Amino acid sequence: AGWNVVTSPLEGSAKNFSRQQHPEHALRYRIADEYLQVVKGLWDSWEQDAFVRDKASGQFFDPAKLHTLDHHGDFFQVQGPLNIGRTPQGRPIIFQAGASADGKKLAARHADAIFTHQPTREEAQAFYQDVKQQLVANGRQPEDLHIFQGVSVIVGDNADDVEQQYQTTAALVSVTDALNYLGRFFDHHDFSQYPLDQPFPDIGDIGQNSFRSTTDEIKRKAKEQGHTLRQAALEAATPRPLFHGTPEEVADGLQLWFETHATDGFIINGGTPDTFERFVDRVVPILQARGLTRRDYPGTTLRDSFALQSPVNQFTSQ
Repeated sequence: AGWNVVTSPLEGSAKNFSRQQHPEHALRYRIADEYLQVVKGLWDSWEQDAFVRDKASGQFFDPAKLHTLDHHGDFFQVQGPLNIGRTPQGRPIIFQAGASADGKKLAARHADAIFTHQPTREEAQAFYQDVKQQLVANGRQPEDLHIFQGVSVIVGDNADDVEQQYQTTAALVSVTDALNYLGRFFDHHDFSQYPLDQPFPDIGDIGQNSFRSTTDEIKRKAKEQGHTLRQAALEAATPRPLFHGTPEEVADGLQLWFETHATDGFIINGGTPDTFERFVDRVVPILQARGLTRRDYPGTTLRDSFALQSPVNQFTSQ
């Protein structure tokens, strides 16, 4: 029971790397799907007990437990086998990042975990339900894949301390940097050509084949709240964290998302040098006391930590 906390030092790294339906996007995921079929087949080249290493008989491995992939597909031709044995985990953990329809479909077929970001709990719940249903449709179990929401946190003594930490983070970003940061979501569009204190510019379909869910959200908020370009850029570069407050308040927010099936765990981003120290020292003990996160590691591999079953070798199952 309980969820995992994964920390990441890269602020903004949990931005939604999603692309919606587009010919190049669909092709990219077709290639990715076949690529994963290939690498998973190669990882199954050797069965777990293929290496006998019997000095008395001189037998190093059992040839019957070595399998050649011989893959001939639309994008790859790979004979195999892999020249290394099966790993203690069976195969490495596969993460997928993003929230596009094709991305979720790929994850439901192949991934062990998803690294994503939804701005509200309701959107996260809808994403969670969709992915879990697709897992079942692909003959897998809901627990075969973990969904990790990328979130920022500010842990403070009180409201004034939280606000001071936010302002410290926001002050690190200049308007020029904010415009450049904003542009990366919109195919690196040059926003410096527009008046800073006029309404967010109408840029048409720019960003539709980029971080689309993020760009749609930026444009929606700018329109609904009447943001100028300056305001939109600064908010995009330094958004206020969803989870901020005292240690108890942050723990309450994380617990609510977990218990209402919005996520299986979190990837924590930090904006100030002491974010992780505050989170680990002040929030994690509360989560541990509530039985929401572990006190000890159950094994030596990432697969053990995620409580994922070792994948069955496809050649053995055949």
